[in-house]
Order: sequence, then structure tokens, then C-alpha cells
Amino acid sequence: MREALVSLGDTDFDALGIEELVGLARDAGIRDFDELVCHGTGSVIEVEVGDRLDESRLDALEYVSEWDHVTATGDAHVYVIAFTAPSLSTEITDPMDDLVGTCDPSISDREATLSLVGPQAAIAGTIEEYEADGVSPDLRRLAGYSGHTGPLDRLTDRQREVIQTAYDMGYYEVPRTTTTETVADELGLDDSTVAEHLQRAERNLLTVHLDGNG
Repeated sequence: MREALVSLGDTDFDALGIEELVGLARDAGIRDFDELVCHGTGSVIEVEVGDRLDESRLDALEYVSEWDHVTATGDAHVYVIAFTAPSLSTEITDPMDDLVGTCDPSISDREATLSLVGPQAAIAGTIEEYEADGVSPDLRRLAGYSGHTGPLDRLTDRQREVIQTAYDMGYYEVPRTTTTETVADELGLDDSTVAEHLQRAERNLLTVHLDGNG
């Protein structure tokens, strides 16, 4: 497996069609950022900001399917936002499905960075599909994956957290003793987000054992 560190700048956000969403987050003062789910042209993100987002503008974004103001403390607000990049072709789904995940994302006033982890062909295919849509990821580093090599290490941190919680709560017992809704409540996530994490985690684990690539 390989790991590619890439960055996206403002022109790339414009090409993806998500520049206003990025601008809303920046205006509110980004503190932290995490990608909970990535599925082809869509994503579910968790963002912590210093001030509340301009929620009327957020509502007006047609490519944002849903959002939730999850928590608020004295000086921070956390949102979970589901959106689809309107200018990104669905052709990117095929190579991205072979990635373990898009890991450790971060966003600043100038750019977003993330690492693509998976087979080199999947990384190259993902970058090529971005470029075909006018997005020019800056490849900062391409190297052997520095993580562990056990099957569970093909999962992102969030995938592992979700599948471990589901396992501990009896989701994989026969008969099943819990539901995705209960697991979602335990983790403070949306039910559909938990289901998506479980599906991708299960696919990654099955790939190891059924394809013999463990």
C-alpha cells in the first residue's frame, strides 16, 4: 500500500464547486476538521469553528443535503455537514472505492491537505479523475504506507472506532442485539453516517481476506 499527501487550493475549491462552503467555514474561524465519510463525489465532514456558521447561507447551498449544529461550548461550535461536490464527475467513484480512505484531512486559510491511502493504481486514478474535472491536487509526497500492516490497519481511525463500537455493542452477534441507530446514539453520529462507515470498513476487511492482499 502507498500513501500520497496532496493539497487543494482555492482554485481547486472553485473547480469542485464548493468554494462558498469553504468560505463559510473560514469566516466562522476553523478550529478543527475531520472527514467522517467519503463516497465518490460526496462527503460528510465534521468541522469545529469559533463562531456559528451563517446558517441561512448554509441552507441556501443546494449541494448541501443536510447539516446539524451538533454541540456548542463557550468558544466553539461543531457542525456535521453532508454535501456533494457539484462539479465533480461520478467517474471518480471507481478508483476511490479502492482506497482505504482519505485520512488526516486539515483545512486552513490557504489550502486543504489530506493523505490518500491505498494501492498506487487507486491513488493515481483518483488524482487523474480530479485533474479531468479541472482540479489540480498538488502531490506533496508519495511513499510506502507507514502505518501497520494488519487487516484492521486498512481502516481509517473513524472506521475502526465505529466498527469496534458496533462489535462491542453486539451488532455482529447472531442474532444481532443492537442496531445502527443505537450505535449512532452511542457515538453521537447520524444513523446513515454509521451505516456508511460500517459498509466501508467491512468492504476493506473483506478485500484483505477474499483478495489475499492482507
